[in-house]
Amino acid sequence: MKVISNCIPKELQDYFEAITLGRVNDVEVDPIVEFKAKYEPTAFSENNKPISFKHVLKSSAELSQHLVNFSKIPQTIFPNLHDILFARIFLTMPYKTSMKHHAPHTDLTTPHTSLIYYINDSDGDTVFFDNNNNIIESVTPKKGTAVLFDGLILHAAGIPTIGPRCIVNYNLI
Repeated sequence: MKVISNCIPKELQDYFEAITLGRVNDVEVDPIVEFKAKYEPTAFSENNKPISFKHVLKSSAELSQHLVNFSKIPQTIFPNLHDILFARIFLTMPYKTSMKHHAPHTDLTTPHTSLIYYINDSDGDTVFFDNNNNIIESVTPKKGTAVLFDGLILHAAGIPTIGPRCIVNYNLI
């Protein structure tokens, strides 16, 4: 697992924050990435079914116009990039719960590399687990930081309580 701070130039960090969250350096702008709402069944607790939002950049069924820009992130970080299998932007809204994170998972069952890029500073750490569900690492979302790791490592999104948590998740080969 490799944590890379300031993995892309500051101008790109600000650009991605502006088009997804509608702000940069505390200045409000019009976001251009459209999100679809989704419920978070792996974070259901205390009769709360939290809502989050996603934008699919690339899947077997969808291809976003924004992929060309967001593909600059893995191309910069992962020099041996062969292909982006899947890429999604997730926006998790803050909510109160006793849970610290969603259920541990892997995105795919076949060997791949995963990359998580943090759009903004947030609480709601990304948590990594061993095969017995013991926490082995935790990474706090910080704008411009990426985590590159073996995609077969169990991981889970932390649950923000203060402000939104926005990440781009890539599955690469």
